[in-house]
Amino acid sequence: MGTYDSIHIKKGYGGGKIGFGQKPAVLVIDFQRFFTDRDSPMGGSPHILKAVKNTSILLNDARQKKVPVIYTVVGYRKDKKDMGLWPKKLPYLSKCLLGSKWMEMPKEVKDSPEDIVLVKKMPSAFFGTDLITILRNLNVDTNIITGCVTSGCVRATTIDSFSYGFRTILVKDCCGDQSQKPHEANLMDVNNRYADVIYLKEALNLIKKY
Repeated sequence: MGTYDSIHIKKGYGGGKIGFGQKPAVLVIDFQRFFTDRDSPMGGSPHILKAVKNTSILLNDARQKKVPVIYTVVGYRKDKKDMGLWPKKLPYLSKCLLGSKWMEMPKEVKDSPEDIVLVKKMPSAFFGTDLITILRNLNVDTNIITGCVTSGCVRATTIDSFSYGFRTILVKDCCGDQSQKPHEANLMDVNNRYADVIYLKEALNLIKKY
């Protein structure tokens, strides 16, 4: 156990489990070609590609159990009027244009007709989208989160999910980042504060109960 872990645990962080509720949904955050394709300026990470493959397994079981699946994808206007301050921090995002191939999902996690796809502009899947309304209308109380990147949009979505009162579960091997260190550090931190971090095998076993 690292020093960071030890200190936080002594202060009371990570003291308990949130657990599953009565009605889960799977949130798939930004698994799109802009973050997966090797010819994309922000894509090609082996960590993300592995998470995509694992998420395809989770989605198959979730759909069999009629668990709602909700995707987010990022896309912007060519004139950047909907990008806020992103161009100052991550200029490459301006290449992810509405209607472009970069908004498409890789075949492993392609959406099905019954799934919901939301376009977002900012890190959290809740910000500026209809996600909260959709989840409430579906009587969802548990969000199972997958996607990329762990240190960015996955983390932001996790915090908002927790803040809105949802039981929040991150599937560790179904999330990915450009490098492993921020992935591990952020999973450790959200597990201490906002969510339960579990592996795919455990998530599959839990979904089977629904």
